[in-house]
Amino acid sequence: MRIAGEGPYDWTPKIDSMKKRSTALVQKMKTLAKSTWTTICRVGQEDPRRVFHSLKVGFSLTLVSLFYLLEPLFKDIGQNAIWAVMTVVVVLEFTAGATLCKGLNRGIGTLLAGSLAFLIEYIAKESGHIFRAIFIGTAVFVIGAAATYMRFFPYIKKNYDYGVVIFLLTFNLITVSSYRIHNVLKIAHDRFYMIAIGCGICLLMSLIVFPNWSGQDLHNSTVSKLEGLAYSIEACVNEYFSNEDPNASKEKSSEDPIYKGYKAVLDSKSTDETLAMHASWEPCHSKHCYRFPWQQYVKLGDVLRHFGYTVVALHGCLQTEIQHQEAPPVLT
Repeated sequence: MRIAGEGPYDWTPKIDSMKKRSTALVQKMKTLAKSTWTTICRVGQEDPRRVFHSLKVGFSLTLVSLFYLLEPLFKDIGQNAIWAVMTVVVVLEFTAGATLCKGLNRGIGTLLAGSLAFLIEYIAKESGHIFRAIFIGTAVFVIGAAATYMRFFPYIKKNYDYGVVIFLLTFNLITVSSYRIHNVLKIAHDRFYMIAIGCGICLLMSLIVFPNWSGQDLHNSTVSKLEGLAYSIEACVNEYFSNEDPNASKEKSSEDPIYKGYKAVLDSKSTDETLAMHASWEPCHSKHCYRFPWQQYVKLGDVLRHFGYTVVALHGCLQTEIQHQEAPPVLT
């Protein structure tokens, strides 16, 4: 005879354990959902333009998807409509300058590659089968090596690296495919047509519908750096004349407002250069239609970073344990 609640058939501990695990799992899911929602709201609150940009990308993808969804358009274009979708995904960036840079690079690279591939196809078309294969292989080698070597040029790498990559990809797709496929020129024409439509939609959405200018972002970044350095210098002066323990300030150095002020300046070199490059692609959009003086902002950024190192040295002096002591009064 077994006592109730004992023996091998007592499931109470297992049930309690399962309840605890379920409760813990539900609590983790609630915490994860809350954290995810907080992150979503915080990203939009930090810069509301991100919300509008996301909506622009979604609307652009819907427009190019009509080439698949509408039967009359799909009959004329066919599977090449996917190139318009790919172009929107790759080209449409947050700022107008970045979109212009990528869109024009993609368009120019595709146009040059298609023209060169057509020329090679025209030359090799009348030759024999073996000579044609040798000629195409040689052309692929020479063009591929030359284009890759050009990517190492500083000016090309800075402004047209993406265009050279697209040129290589398109040239090889057309040239190599033309050896086996007879209507490859028509396919290339249709693809270029769809890429042009995709680039046009991207440029339209970036330049007209709630545009975000790289030049304005560069201006705001420069203003923020000036304010950060001014705050760091002011905080250094206040800390020098305060009686705070230096060891206490070392423990919270990562949260030090002085550190945050000059760190943002010293870490901004790559961001400023990218914004300046994209600003150089943007058209005149100010009230007086002046070109954005991005070169001057680059020079100003270099000066601010140089001055930031001075603030770093000043902050380091404040962190040392040996401080300048007042001279004792002279006995008379």
